[in-house]
Amino acid sequence: MMRRLTHSAMTGMMLMIAAGAMADTDLAARSAEVRAEEAQHNQQREARHQASAAEVTAELRAQQAALDALKREVASLSDSFSGNERALSDKETELTLATGALGEVYGVVRQVGGELAAELERGPLSLTAPERIEQAQAMARADRLPELAQLQALPALMLADIDESAAITQVTLPLAQTDGKMADATLWRVGPFNLIAEQGFAQVDSGRGLATLYPRQPDFSLPGQSDTLVIDPAMGELLDQYQQTPTLTQRLAHGGLVGQVILALLAVGGVIALVRAVVLLRSQLAISKQLKQTSANGNNPLGRILGVYHAQKHHNLETLELKLLEAIVNEQQGLEKGLSMLKLLAAIAPMLGLLGTVTGMIETFQVITQYGNGDPKVMAGGISMALVTTVLGLVAAMPLLLAHNLLSTRVAVIRSLLEKESIALVAAHADGESKA
Repeated sequence: MMRRLTHSAMTGMMLMIAAGAMADTDLAARSAEVRAEEAQHNQQREARHQASAAEVTAELRAQQAALDALKREVASLSDSFSGNERALSDKETELTLATGALGEVYGVVRQVGGELAAELERGPLSLTAPERIEQAQAMARADRLPELAQLQALPALMLADIDESAAITQVTLPLAQTDGKMADATLWRVGPFNLIAEQGFAQVDSGRGLATLYPRQPDFSLPGQSDTLVIDPAMGELLDQYQQTPTLTQRLAHGGLVGQVILALLAVGGVIALVRAVVLLRSQLAISKQLKQTSANGNNPLGRILGVYHAQKHHNLETLELKLLEAIVNEQQGLEKGLSMLKLLAAIAPMLGLLGTVTGMIETFQVITQYGNGDPKVMAGGISMALVTTVLGLVAAMPLLLAHNLLSTRVAVIRSLLEKESIALVAAHADGESKA
């Protein structure tokens, strides 16, 4: 039994050993195959790596060659760029020198275009030739150097304006009357200066595209009616100033209440002076007639003196002289009637003018206190009153003083004549008494 077990065990062991040997043999064969495959794979990889290295080397050489070519090209381009910069700098210098004169021309064109446009806009050509204004404004607004066509158009435009300044033509334009009515009317355009209608000078309103009559018209004549034609060479500025110039009535109104009082005093003084001048003139004419007569006439001072003499000649010499002197004094009082009032008015007039001046200045200072002094028109009322009343006072005083002096001189002449004739009468009376 033991032998069988031992034999079985040994048999099993031998089988196992044999199986293991067979397994080792298979494993070795397998390993050899794997090593062969790996060797073959490594050979393939090594071949691929060697091929890739050759390709990389070739590509590197190609890139290196391309880099060298680019470097040479960059160097060439740098040299060309530097040359081009130098050439460009030289060209820019030449361009600056060449465009310097054109820049001045550009400035002149803009300046002349602006001035011409402003001049045309003020005159009647803004209504009759608006295209010229547009051309001039285009030149004034130019933002680049002018072209040859613009340079040629500028002198042509100026020459056309010069030609128009010597022409008087009829045009039909909408005309606004002073009463607000508007209708197409035939006007005369006097050069580029004025528009003249049958009613007078017309103002250009380029904004509304019509002409309006000035409210106040100076003396004028239509073209062809007179050898002399009045125009406003300032294109309406003088006419505008003429509209602003106050009339005599307006100036007198600026004097206010004080000015009216001064004028009233002047009127009263003028009436007194006129009446007294007539009285003295009539008296002197009557005295001249009395000198040629022997009989006394009571319608003149000398005649009344002669009447007193004839009535009092029976008295003694001293009494007669006193009576004649009394008559002369009475006549002098009658001759000087109103002259003291005339002198008083001549003295009061400048004082009232000074009062108006002070009043006007007070009003002006009040306006300055309320509104400041930025706008002269606000102070115009007080200043006008201050100046006008002074002028009115002097204007009233001078003729009144002159009239007073003239009338006083005339009274003195008549008094001297009366005294001379009275002395002659007294002398004749004394001579008669001495002979008797």
